[in-house]
Amino acid sequence: MKKIIESLQAKFKEFAPAISLSIAVTLFAVIVANLLYQPKKMLKRGFQIELSVDGKPVVKKEEKAVDLATLMKSADLDRGAKIFKKCATCHTIGKGEAAKIGPNLFGVVGRKRAATSFAYSDAMRAKGGSWDVESIGQFITKPKDFVLGTKMAFPGLKKPQDRADVIMFLQKQ
Repeated sequence: MKKIIESLQAKFKEFAPAISLSIAVTLFAVIVANLLYQPKKMLKRGFQIELSVDGKPVVKKEEKAVDLATLMKSADLDRGAKIFKKCATCHTIGKGEAAKIGPNLFGVVGRKRAATSFAYSDAMRAKGGSWDVESIGQFITKPKDFVLGTKMAFPGLKKPQDRADVIMFLQKQ
């Protein structure tokens, strides 16, 4: 029995540095992982409902409608050209230019929707009508809201004046 204990102690002395090193490496990895990948703590659950003094929910007023005609009076053609560069990644504007990912927009103001030789979505073809200043304004605000099912992935132009500037630029083409 004494020989077995002595042989186990010898084996332990032989493997002790390796075991110690592996424990140290594991602890180091756990500490570093905890430092680098700390989970974000949730501050509040759900959403907050504002209540008035009498305890009733506060109903926020909707944003007032933007008068595009007024904005068009102060529209800037040069700013519109700069803003249109966002559109130019997918659309061409020159007369007779080939379409890119989106159709050519030369003469779009007043043109019937889905009227050029382009592979429009079924939703755009079904929309019908013509592109006037108001409908272009609504479309470039948020395309997916104006034409449900459109293939256009552009999120829209948030600032009303930017939309007016782009529409002015499109009108002059």
